[in-house]
Amino acid sequence: MKTTKVLLAVLMTCSLVNFAQAETKYKSIASIKTDFQTMDWRDGKLTIGTLKGIAITSESTNAIFNGERLQTCYVRAFRTKDSSEVLANCSLTDKDGDVQYLTAERKQGDVTTGSGGRGMITLQSGTGKFQGTSGSCEYTAKYLKDNWQITESSCVMK
Repeated sequence: MKTTKVLLAVLMTCSLVNFAQAETKYKSIASIKTDFQTMDWRDGKLTIGTLKGIAITSESTNAIFNGERLQTCYVRAFRTKDSSEVLANCSLTDKDGDVQYLTAERKQGDVTTGSGGRGMITLQSGTGKFQGTSGSCEYTAKYLKDNWQITESSCVMK
């Protein structure tokens, strides 16, 4: 009987470990207000500033990740006639106060109205339900008039 209980405990622990390591896939769309400053720098345009808005996660294979999150990002973009480099470090906070951290990078377009492009997001853990998670997303950013941006992403989180 004691052996059966020990075996059952081991199997339950293994099941929980496998569950914790399961992939979560989701889609996200964000509506974001931009606040950027640009200057001429080294034969190009250097832009820094913030993005603040709402990201909505849907179609998650784990329902606890669906919903709205407040998104805040600090952005650095450098554009020359031959290249583009956009880097954003972001935090997304859900209704429970749990925070997910990410870095978004792309080598297409810039941050001016009518521009944008495709890039990659690296999900980098967080707090609460996001603690110990990681993953990546492909994303597309579109910069609209009046300092608005729309970002759509498709993600896989572990």
